[in-house]
Amino acid sequence: MLFGGAATRLIFTAGVTTVMIMISTVLSSSANRKEKPCDPHLAMIDALQALEPHPSLGAEARLFDRFVGTWDCDYTRYLEDGTTRHAKGELEFGWILDGRAIQDIWISYPTEPGKERDIGTTIRFFDSRLKTWRIIFVNPKYGVLTEMKGGDEGGRIVLRGFDDEGTSLRWTFNDITANSFVWRGEKSRDGGKTWKLEEEHHMSRRVASQRGSSSNPANDPRFDMIRVLRSSGPSPSLGSEAKLFDRFLGTWDLDCTFYDPQGNTTRLVGEWRFGWALDGKLEQDVIIEHHGNERIARGTTLRFFDAKAGKWRIVWIAPPSGNVARLEGGAVGDRIVLNGIDRDGSPYRWSFNDILPNSFLWRGESSPDQGKTWRLGQEMHLTRPKTAE
Repeated sequence: MLFGGAATRLIFTAGVTTVMIMISTVLSSSANRKEKPCDPHLAMIDALQALEPHPSLGAEARLFDRFVGTWDCDYTRYLEDGTTRHAKGELEFGWILDGRAIQDIWISYPTEPGKERDIGTTIRFFDSRLKTWRIIFVNPKYGVLTEMKGGDEGGRIVLRGFDDEGTSLRWTFNDITANSFVWRGEKSRDGGKTWKLEEEHHMSRRVASQRGSSSNPANDPRFDMIRVLRSSGPSPSLGSEAKLFDRFLGTWDLDCTFYDPQGNTTRLVGEWRFGWALDGKLEQDVIIEHHGNERIARGTTLRFFDAKAGKWRIVWIAPPSGNVARLEGGAVGDRIVLNGIDRDGSPYRWSFNDILPNSFLWRGESSPDQGKTWRLGQEMHLTRPKTAE
């Protein structure tokens, strides 16, 4: 996981007029605050973080809630030639998106002076329609973007999926106690008949005595993940590629129109907040819907530049609807164009258009004929808030 679905055409769900689930507590997310943070580097983080699971998760929240905080890690990877590789690191878990998802960060400490640490992140959410947990893991350095599904199986957590080559993967949480667990990553090249152990990681919870004063809010383990996630800017390793999305850093006011095939329209307003994360190797965003006095975090995007493929890869994750969309692309003239394939095999594309310092236009389109013609399904007008610095 550290070492090395289904899509949707539109960012929001089509059923935007359905009854919204209410945010039950001020602590659930700072997206519920009316004030926009002045520091653009913190705008996304402020909207993303949550301190506890959303009540709508019910008992399902317990599966991953017990991991919130920081874990010290002893990583072992089993190589093809029969040798093993060991590394030390840490793992942080914390709730996000009004408590409807939980995000983690996997860190492997560098073994040589001057080297960067390896870092990856997972977003996990319970899909109420499929009745299963879905997870999306990315590691920008290695160009990894993996989707898995699963849940509790006899006291273990078992997640199954495929890598980019179609090989079966199985990730498990084993021997789970309050202060330790063992994570294993296995691969099958024969459709699940046999499995090869590739990774085994022993985790120990970082105890209070290692954290400093318990009376200091900064030592609250619920904040651990969000503190590690935030970054002040893009990683130098991105070079000039960072400029493509760095210009969107901070908060934008959002005015969105949906167009259905019958010509009807629906309008939605809110905010779109962008920020650098994961040592600056990832740009993450949060879309917030304004529904009366409510502020509802609808989803988040993970964006990273895949140096090997020479393109940006993005995944949009919307726990309330269960939508996950994967796209890739980059600059096309003065626009940004991202392309993906929907569940039914039809193409869709998202584009950033008319980009200026204080405004831009986002469009979501789908094609019923493999790209010959395109239908506009969603259009968002974005402007910088007048109070933003």
